Amino acid sequence: MKKMKKIELVIESLYLNKLIELFDKKGISGYTIIKDIEGKGEHGIKSADEVTDVFKNNYVFTVCDEEKLMNIVEDIRSFIKRNGGRCIVSDVSWVL
Repeated sequence: MKKMKKIELVIESLYLNKLIELFDKKGISGYTIIKDIEGKGEHGIKSADEVTDVFKNNYVFTVCDEEKLMNIVEDIRSFIKRNGGRCIVSDVSWVL
């Protein structure tokens, strides 16, 4: 097993392409996107059955080494300040 970092984000659908561009720019080559998630946060309940993507949320996660995390963490912080969303980073083990 290899020690890695897992980056998890919940963002509005409207900003998904900007996040993917950031990942590409910073060398994050693999990620998973789960669209139309539901939940409750600071802005109330977000439903997955909205008419347009504008009010929908997506869950995005990736796994990277510590070096890539340190290279992207400030960019993610800026991204969230501009566009909203939440980010969690945790320690994980990658089974090889």
